[in-house]
Amino acid sequence: MNSTRLTTRPLSEESASVTWSIRARLTAWYSAVVVIVLIAGAIAVAVVQARLGLERLDGELQRLMLTLEGVMRTEFNLGDTLDAAADEASTEVVAPDRTLILTRPDGTLVAIWGLPLPVPWQPPVATSTTVDTIALDAAHRLRMRSRPVEYNGHRYLATVLAPLDGLERERAELLLALSAGVLVALVVAAVAGWIVGRRTLQPLADMAAQATGITERNLSGRLSTPHKDDELGRVATAFNAVLDRLATALHAQRQFMADASHQVRTPVSVIHTTAQVLLARDARPESDYREAMTIVAEQSARLRRLVDAMFLLSRAEAQGISPLREPLYLDELVSECARAVRVVADERGVRVTTSGDTEVALTGDDTLLRQMVGNLLDNAIRHAQPAGSVSATVERNGTSAIVRVKDDGEGVPDDHRERIFQRFVQVDSSTGGAGLGLPIARWIAEAHGGSLVLETTGTSGAVFAATLPLS
Repeated sequence: MNSTRLTTRPLSEESASVTWSIRARLTAWYSAVVVIVLIAGAIAVAVVQARLGLERLDGELQRLMLTLEGVMRTEFNLGDTLDAAADEASTEVVAPDRTLILTRPDGTLVAIWGLPLPVPWQPPVATSTTVDTIALDAAHRLRMRSRPVEYNGHRYLATVLAPLDGLERERAELLLALSAGVLVALVVAAVAGWIVGRRTLQPLADMAAQATGITERNLSGRLSTPHKDDELGRVATAFNAVLDRLATALHAQRQFMADASHQVRTPVSVIHTTAQVLLARDARPESDYREAMTIVAEQSARLRRLVDAMFLLSRAEAQGISPLREPLYLDELVSECARAVRVVADERGVRVTTSGDTEVALTGDDTLLRQMVGNLLDNAIRHAQPAGSVSATVERNGTSAIVRVKDDGEGVPDDHRERIFQRFVQVDSSTGGAGLGLPIARWIAEAHGGSLVLETTGTSGAVFAATLPLS
């Protein structure tokens, strides 16, 4: 039994196979616009030509009618009868391509001469001048001018006819010429549109080729165009700006990973070394085990704080944390944070004091604000002089509240005033820490609509000021 395998292409491939390129679409639109304009122009020319041709023919018929009436008046003045005047007019008024007919008011034929009619026909009785197009049959159309005349007691109906074959031939030839012109214009427009589209879109193709060479390993490449001020130039400029931001973000990410790895490696190495030393001998005194576990506990706590800080910063950069809004008193929060860090301060002999305004109410995230103040106090304690002092003051300033944390250390060099707010930056590595406290504190202040700056610094210490809106 034979089996037939049915193969189908994915929908995306089918869509791509029928999708026109920009060049093809520009050519199609350009050609369509040109053809529409030419067709509209051709129709207008044909209509105007037909109207002018008909007016020209009507003018000829009017002049022929006037000539006929003039001859008839002359014969009537000589005393001729209607029949005699008509007979004389048929010899004097010669129009081989026109048909002239004279009838009495009752429709009786008096005379007919000129171009013979293909079928018998008699003009209708008219009471006024009539100009009209008549059809003798399907193949013969004529232009008619008919006028009742009364002169010197004689009454008759004069009719002149002209075939429309000549005008129709002219119109057919004009339409043929216009159609040929439209076809030629379509071919020229398509070729010109394709060439113009190719030259116009060539910078776009070059930009695509340039973009292909830009990878995550080589972000130094940028797009370039011959004309920086046109639309493609602005697209290239915007794309290059995106690449600059991506390069900055990727560099920051790589630097973050390198710094994080460096910070994590130290406690992990200490824990690993302690375990190896402890396991090198089968039996050890209880004091050795207690000392080893103390080291492991300290390093694991340091590692936990480091991981928590990095996790918090990562969520903050990804906008995954939204500060809660709850009423609190900032002065009480600062006092509680100061009491919490006094245990660490006592180990260094540093005295921590608080002062400032009381009952400073604002709306914010209690947990995050405690972490901000705690980070500032911890940073001040680590940089204060041994047996020195750290102060935290709360000040109400209009619609804002300012928390100032001051230490009596050696201060921050001027070239590091902003670098200290970057991740993993440590001006003095001997003070400990991972360089994440100040970046986290600044983010918390900004997340609450405020700011954190190094207000003053010098040999007498540094002052960090966190400004928070009261409402």
